[in-house]
Amino acid sequence: MVDICMICEGTYPYITGGVSAWVNSIIKEFPNLTFGVVHISSRPDPFREMKYKFPPNVLEFVEIPIHDPKVDSDGTKNIASGAFDFYSFHQEIKKGAYSRFAPILEMIAPGFQGQQAEGHARAKVTAEQILYSPESFDIITKLYKEFGASTSFIDYYWTFRTTHLPLLQILNAGIMKASVYHAVSTGYAGLYGVIAKLKTGSPLVLTEHGIYTLERKIEIAEARWILEDSADNLKMHVQLGKIKDFWIKIFDFLSKLAYKFSDEIISLYTENKKIQVSLGAPENEIKLIPNGIDLARFENLKGRFGGADGILKVGFVGRVVPVKDVETFVRSCKIIAESFPQAEFYVIGPEDEDIEYSRNVRNLVSALGLGEKIKFTGLADSADYYKIIDVLVLTSITEVQPLVILEAMAAGVPTVASNVGACREMLYGDNFADRKIGHCGIITKIKDPADTAAAVVRILGDHRLWREMSVAGQKRVQAYYQKHQLISSYRRIYFKQIASRIKMINGR
Repeated sequence: MVDICMICEGTYPYITGGVSAWVNSIIKEFPNLTFGVVHISSRPDPFREMKYKFPPNVLEFVEIPIHDPKVDSDGTKNIASGAFDFYSFHQEIKKGAYSRFAPILEMIAPGFQGQQAEGHARAKVTAEQILYSPESFDIITKLYKEFGASTSFIDYYWTFRTTHLPLLQILNAGIMKASVYHAVSTGYAGLYGVIAKLKTGSPLVLTEHGIYTLERKIEIAEARWILEDSADNLKMHVQLGKIKDFWIKIFDFLSKLAYKFSDEIISLYTENKKIQVSLGAPENEIKLIPNGIDLARFENLKGRFGGADGILKVGFVGRVVPVKDVETFVRSCKIIAESFPQAEFYVIGPEDEDIEYSRNVRNLVSALGLGEKIKFTGLADSADYYKIIDVLVLTSITEVQPLVILEAMAAGVPTVASNVGACREMLYGDNFADRKIGHCGIITKIKDPADTAAAVVRILGDHRLWREMSVAGQKRVQAYYQKHQLISSYRRIYFKQIASRIKMINGR
């Protein structure tokens, strides 16, 4: 049994980036606590490489592939005897109610804490029965007539199957024993946390970095695989909306479920908290704990404007993936070079997560004639580059509270960032006292190379402005974003929840 079970979906330890770095840092900062890691992935991949080496206090690691076609078939209960409950459960979640979740959990994965207290466990309804049985087909047909009749039954049927497979894989996964469960998002990670809490009685902590439901809505809105669009087919447009709405309701349900059962809900910044409340999280139960960095590692890395060689340098720090919109950075470099022909540009980050996109970015660099101007460093220690770059550029189409901005602030490097996540409050300030510190960069429009370039040119062209932003960034990160503040907050949460678990076990 571990002290803390960290539950991650599609991040640590296989993907680098802000969330994974945050998880790794939290584990390392609590060497006297033992940790387990649950990683929720899409499918098994024996060739995948871990990007992080587990610290010594990580004692257990479990991976749950939610789209693995192998499903649980070990059960004796006929689904027909519980069919009404399953149908009613879907009726309830369509209306935003969740009272039937625990009974459904007991039907599918018997043995959660309340049932154990009665001294018996039921024979279960299996995933195989829910997905493939004649009784299941009847339930889906009934739901279709009530909720999906305006779309194709075939589309509705396969959407039901596709959306329920990952849910059932989570419901049937083994539960790591822990004193506290800590989900790093809602969604499938949050669902695992809720099930673990119901089965063990241990408390659930939820830290929502990005707003999971909104991120999935963006993905679903742009997805072509859910149903191919057709400009000349009105019926297809109607179906497209219905099927995508089905997916969105699943993720909305998972978020509300995590909010309902979490003992602690943490948000990283004010705007995220407002969105969480709008999605059903109780406002008075949400704590704000912003990201923090180790100032000693990044403080005063930047020597002077232009560096020792006098050549101005602009850097992008992050993974080369579509969500970071590196193509917009590259296009902005072309415009910046018109004002500063001697300027140099850097893409500082790994290129192996999305090979096709990385290839497209490099092709764009060649097409724009920037092969001699833009250097790709691959995975690198960002601190080495904050010493030399004069402006950090972040062109992401979605972010939370980017650690790279905090690092640049500590180093004294002004930032140009798209208007996503907490970037605005990080660069301009969140409250009156914070705003008085001044701007430490410029916020730009999303996917706008010209706006990005204009902001960089403005900073590079005004040494006094650059210095003011450099100083403001260092003041802000010292006041609001230090790592010891983050760790102190989680220390209080962890020990409070561990103590409550001990009291419950001892019956006090």
